[in-house]
Amino acid sequence: MKNIALLKNLVALLFAGFFTLPIAAAPLVDLYEALVPVPDQSDAARERALKTGLEKVLVKVTGDSQVLLNTRLDSATAEPRRYVTAYSYTSYRDSLAAPSEDGAAPRAGMAINIRYSEPAIDQLLRRHQLQIWPAERPLLLAWIVVDDPVAGKQFVTSEQLPNADAALSQLMADRGVPLLRPMFDLSDSQMLTEAQAWAFDQARLASVAERYDVDSWLILRAYRSATGQWRGAWLLNVEGDDSLHSLAADSLPKLIAGMVPAAADKLASRYAYVPQDIAQQLVIRLDNINDYRAYREATGFIESLELVRALAVDYVDADQVGLRVSVEGEAALLLGMLRRDSRISEHEPPIGLVQPEGYWFSWRQP
Repeated sequence: MKNIALLKNLVALLFAGFFTLPIAAAPLVDLYEALVPVPDQSDAARERALKTGLEKVLVKVTGDSQVLLNTRLDSATAEPRRYVTAYSYTSYRDSLAAPSEDGAAPRAGMAINIRYSEPAIDQLLRRHQLQIWPAERPLLLAWIVVDDPVAGKQFVTSEQLPNADAALSQLMADRGVPLLRPMFDLSDSQMLTEAQAWAFDQARLASVAERYDVDSWLILRAYRSATGQWRGAWLLNVEGDDSLHSLAADSLPKLIAGMVPAAADKLASRYAYVPQDIAQQLVIRLDNINDYRAYREATGFIESLELVRALAVDYVDADQVGLRVSVEGEAALLLGMLRRDSRISEHEPPIGLVQPEGYWFSWRQP
């Protein structure tokens, strides 16, 4: 009888929205492409670029700047062509390059855009049980504030100090970090001034982060010393945990380049996992599933998450669906992904249940 009831519920859902398709969560960043500068289109330059690009992708997918020190990857990086699916040449301007003596931006050069095989790289990482940072990555809100002897303290934007702004974007993209830049509108200026940002006023920084609905934020303050060297300090906040560091470099873009690897590593360490042979089991109960479209969207969203190895429907009852999810990695990572997504909200189990097993969520209809 239970199976008959389950079938009836599924049939009802089917006819409620037969012609709809599931909407899956798309990755915020492309982890399997790399842009590598090249001097020309020669075979030798291309082969070097294919190796460099593969190394950049491995760092991006794992979230670990030190992953190439693992000797188990030597055979893969020695034959990068096995992992390449496509490449093309494009114009390129290196935001980290020093400007010319007259202050002009560096001239555009050439780069090769390389696409690598997602299944092949994932198989490589799983074979060696290396860390994986899932593609569903949280947005990182970032500020840079510079203390200039003439202009005073100012935020780095694409209008002011564009080279530094471009360097931050390029370096974060190379690490697969989905970067969110403040709008610097009236609301932002009322919540956070340049002086408050320079002082690392965490209460105000957190209030701006709350406005943008992000759990992680990064701020760098920098100044140029009397000797011409750039010095700075940066603060990374990941879900309330702070990490403060200082650094120095010959230029502002290079100062940013010194910050990004450590910040990205720290961010990845919170969300990455090491693939395991044995999956964890997680019980998820979803309500507000009022028709077949909602059913397909909700289950398709959960099944699309990188940590999910398998999903089974346990029951369908009125507007509620019970799911048993096999998770690769720690279940807490999957729960974090669900809690960060705007399409789903967690709540306490209904009062009076004898066995309120699992985690309870509501699906938010579009």
